[in-house]
Amino acid sequence: MSPAHVFEPTYEAIKRRLMTGIWATGARIEAARVADELGVSLTPVRDSLFRLDGERMVDFRPGEGFHVHYLAETEFRDLLELHLILLLAAVATAPKGFAAAVSADQPYPDRIADLFLAIAERSSNGEIVASIAAIGDRLHFSRQFDTQILSEVEAEYERIETAVAEAAPQAEVRGLLLGYHERRAHEAATYARALGSHPGRHV
Repeated sequence: MSPAHVFEPTYEAIKRRLMTGIWATGARIEAARVADELGVSLTPVRDSLFRLDGERMVDFRPGEGFHVHYLAETEFRDLLELHLILLLAAVATAPKGFAAAVSADQPYPDRIADLFLAIAERSSNGEIVASIAAIGDRLHFSRQFDTQILSEVEAEYERIETAVAEAAPQAEVRGLLLGYHERRAHEAATYARALGSHPGRHV
């Protein structure tokens, strides 16, 4: 196992590439090339990829190496459902008051992820926070397609953010969260097609 001071930044760098769609869906990840690009040895890269395989962000195929995971329609729906259940649990158990502010100076996928984490952290339940963070990582790249598939995405975000920031009644927050997830579940097939045909990005 790699030393933590080498492994953690390597793991985070590779995960960020997956979350932002640097590689094409299903593409083979060349560990040696990644190691060269990150300026580390092969060991922390392979350790990171095995961890990401366990997190279902990468697929390891014996004899074929590591490949970018494809988020299929059923898995996408299941993740949305679990994400919603956990958020509703966080809302139900959170004390009254204001949630932490979300930085506006970042891309939409990062803002919505931070907003959901702010909701989770209000519950003071570490397992809810960790689970929402993990599911959010797996859903992160799909959020890049929100503005292509759905309408009024920024307005939707602002309604949720305002409700959370102003400590709106639980019923209002629950309704907004339900609407957010239902809209995406309704278009699950469209998201799956977009994710499956993603060609990767040049860096």
